[in-house]
Amino acid sequence: MRIRHRLIGLSLLFLSAVAGARVDPERAAELGRSLTPMGSEAGANADGSIPAWQPMIDHDFQRGDNPYADDEPLYTIRASNLANYENLLTQGHRALFRTFPETFHMPVYPSRRGAAYPQWFLDSTRDNATTVELTNSGHGFCCAAQGFPFPVPTNGLEVMWNHIMRYNTRGFRGYVAAAATTPAGDHVVERAYLELAYAYNTPGMSAEQLGNQNLYVMSKTVAPASKAGSAYLLHVPIDRVTQTTGVWVFSVGENRTRRIGEVGYDNPLFDGLMTQDQVDMFNGPLDRYTLKLVGKRELIVPYNSYALYDPEVAYEDIITPGHIQQQLTRYEKHRVWVIEAQVREGISHRYKKRVFYVDEDSWIVLAQDIYDERDQFWRFAESHSVNFPQVPVMINGVQVHYDLQSRRYAILNLTNEEKELIEYDWTQTPGYFTPSNLKRFAATRQ
Repeated sequence: MRIRHRLIGLSLLFLSAVAGARVDPERAAELGRSLTPMGSEAGANADGSIPAWQPMIDHDFQRGDNPYADDEPLYTIRASNLANYENLLTQGHRALFRTFPETFHMPVYPSRRGAAYPQWFLDSTRDNATTVELTNSGHGFCCAAQGFPFPVPTNGLEVMWNHIMRYNTRGFRGYVAAAATTPAGDHVVERAYLELAYAYNTPGMSAEQLGNQNLYVMSKTVAPASKAGSAYLLHVPIDRVTQTTGVWVFSVGENRTRRIGEVGYDNPLFDGLMTQDQVDMFNGPLDRYTLKLVGKRELIVPYNSYALYDPEVAYEDIITPGHIQQQLTRYEKHRVWVIEAQVREGISHRYKKRVFYVDEDSWIVLAQDIYDERDQFWRFAESHSVNFPQVPVMINGVQVHYDLQSRRYAILNLTNEEKELIEYDWTQTPGYFTPSNLKRFAATRQ
C-alpha cells in the first residue's frame, strides 16, 4: 500500500508540474513594470543588498574590460566564518568549505544586475507570456520561436525551459578550452573549435517555420595532438522526446563520418567527472525527472566574474588543486529560482536528485547540487556567467563541475589564451550543418 501511495504521489506531482500554461493578462501586464521584461523582480530587495535591475549596454566594451573593476569585496566567506552565511549558500558551496577548509573561500562583492537583451527578444518574451503553453507532458512547448517562453513561470518545467531556450544570439563560433583535473591539480587542456547556429531565437522566424528545431552545432578537437581532428555534428530539437537529437561523428583514423545514437542524459564526459546533460549546466531532455518548483530565494552565487575571462590571466592561474583559484572569482547576492529534480519512478539516471539554482534575470542555471543513488551529496557545478554589453547578451561561460568525493573537477569554456573572443551573432543556414560537410569542417581551423 505504501508503494502504491508513493506512485500516486509522484504521478500527482508530475501532473502538477505540467499543469497551467498561459499567464493571466493582468499578471503578464506587469512585465516592464514591477517585473523586468525578462520576468524577474524589477525592484531591489527589502534591505537593498540586491539592487533594482539596471540593464548594461555598452557598444564600446572591449575584450578584457571589467565594468566593475573598481568594486571591492564587501566581505570574504571562509571556513572560519561560514556559520554566519550558511543560510545564504547552496549545499555545494558548503560542501566545498568542508572539503577544502584551508583554501576555499568566496569573495562577496556588491550585487550588480546588468543583464541586457535586444528589444525584439524582450518584445517576443512579453508576447509569450499569454500565448505559450507546455506540450507533450511538458517535454515541449507551443507556440513561440523567439524569447523566453515562460517569463512568468508557474512550475519547475517552465523555469528549466527558460534556461534551455534563453538568448545566445543567432549563433556563435570560436575556440574554447576545457580541462579535467587530478586531486593534485594536474591536467591536460583540451582545445576545441565550434560553430553553432540557433533556429529558435532567430529574428523573423515563425513557430511554423521553426518546426521542432532548436540549434545546430559542429565541433572539432584541435588539441592535444592525440585527439586532434575528431569532430561531431548535432541537430538538437526542442522536444527531444518526440524527436531524438541527430548525432554524427567524424573519426580521423577511419577517415569517415557515421551516425551514432543519442549521447545525452548520464553518458560520462571529461573522464567521468560530469554527464552529457551537465553541459551548459543542464541541456535536457527533461523526461527522466520530476521537477518541483520550490520557490525563489536570495543566495550568494557566482556572478560577473570578469577576471575569469581576462586575456591577461593564463589557464595555469585558474586551475589549482581541488578547486579553481578563488581570488579570480566574484560572488554576489541574487534572487534565484530553486528547482528540485527527482528521478522518476522506474527511470534510470546516475544522479538521483539535483537542485538547480536559476538566476531570475538571465534564467541561467548558476549552480547545481547533485546527489547519488544513495541520496548522498556527490557533485556540485557552478557557472561564472557574465554580461557582454556590446552584444548585448548574458552568457553561461566558464563552468566548474566538482566531484567532491574524488576531489577532482572539470572546467569548461575557457577562452583567456585565445587570440580572439568568441564571435557572436554568427549564423549559418541548416544546409551548412550536414553530415557530408562534417569531414570538410574537421579539416579546417587548426
